[in-house]
Amino acid sequence: MITKNAMQLKAFIKNKAIENKISAQLVMQNYMLERLLERISISKYQHNFILKGGFLIAAIVGLDSRATMDLDTTIKGLDLTHDIVRKVFTDICSLKVDDDIEFELLGVVDIREHDDYPGMRVSLNANYKPLIVPLSVDITTGDKITPSEIEYSFKLLFDDRTIKVMAYNLETILAEKLETVISRGVANTRPRDYYDIYALHNLRNQKYNNAVLKSALISTATKRHSINNIYNYDKIISDVENSVKIQGFWKKYQKDFNYAREISFTNICSVIKTICNEINIDLQST
Repeated sequence: MITKNAMQLKAFIKNKAIENKISAQLVMQNYMLERLLERISISKYQHNFILKGGFLIAAIVGLDSRATMDLDTTIKGLDLTHDIVRKVFTDICSLKVDDDIEFELLGVVDIREHDDYPGMRVSLNANYKPLIVPLSVDITTGDKITPSEIEYSFKLLFDDRTIKVMAYNLETILAEKLETVISRGVANTRPRDYYDIYALHNLRNQKYNNAVLKSALISTATKRHSINNIYNYDKIISDVENSVKIQGFWKKYQKDFNYAREISFTNICSVIKTICNEINIDLQST
């Protein structure tokens, strides 16, 4: 989208925020991340980046049903070193698209040093004078995608078109979320993980494949050394449902995001158990 100036862009952003009942800041953040994603999609690295996480979930269920402030990706076919990541993002930021946005690479730091998924966080600024929007891109490597990544048609916020990006398939997105809430149990402090499972199960038109989901969940849990927890999902989710602490996190999430206000935490826990029951995860086999 080409706008005459930052004032006009802010007007478009404000209208979209009202339409989706979310903050203008969130819409601006998502718009700038989309602008970065388009540059990735036309770069020579388009098949190295695989979109995942909240930004992908928001694209699937709609911005009015999920919002995020950063971009999560996994990378393949490239070594994950500071020098390579800097080179990749320098190249991407130099690409020109008809949006008058300029991207500035600020820095690269290591994240998740103690996880099975080593990664880095890239900090950037999206500049559209006088606007400066800070952005964050998390990059991991070694993620288990079952059966494989897909080519996803990403619908743009303002333009009536899509861009092609590589992305997680629905089953792997859901498997990672299920593994997280089950393996962490009452220690999980992120209410959006529960919401995402509910949203992907209830709001998406295209149904996931149960056999693929089961395989993806077992593969993810095996990779993360949490398979025994997965088989004990019923008790763990019951404990989560009865946790006063987690109920408190959920109530705060409901206050912060309109799209969660009518969803009870009991209903979400019921959905998680239903999914696990439907894929027969307790049978301990693929």
